[in-house]
Amino acid sequence: MAASGDLFSWLFEGVYRGDEDGARHLEAIRALQPQSDDAFEHDYLYACLSVLDGKAQALLSYDGILIAASSITLSLFSHDVTAGSALVFASLAIGVISSALCLSVVWVHWTDTGELENSEDLFLNLLRVRNRRTMNYRISWVIAQLAAVMLLLGVVLERRIS
Repeated sequence: MAASGDLFSWLFEGVYRGDEDGARHLEAIRALQPQSDDAFEHDYLYACLSVLDGKAQALLSYDGILIAASSITLSLFSHDVTAGSALVFASLAIGVISSALCLSVVWVHWTDTGELENSEDLFLNLLRVRNRRTMNYRISWVIAQLAAVMLLLGVVLERRIS
């Protein structure tokens, strides 16, 4: 079981599960820049979300290239179903799944008035949003790499068969 934990540790890195861990993380952020107001905490969490947005936009572009390459490659293959064409088609489908998951990272989240009235709840909610988007991004990234490998293997197999 420990090996399984190590295998997926990258997925949960920096993602704090539960309100207790989240509150402890927020206290650590506050200790970095002690202020009477919550400006630093707010700016830090939104900066994290901005970093995720930028990375997700780049990953969406990468996914688009993979999807286009898979589509073009399929159009160049014969109409017979082969192991290579099946891998390229799987690459196309997996690229679309990666894109769909990545879109959830750039989803617009607006803070409502109730959240603004209690900064502790607001920051815990922002931390949850950041954690969820981080995990979605990481999973989407792995899926995109799988799509790229499948595309490459599909092309190699198709060329060897031809």
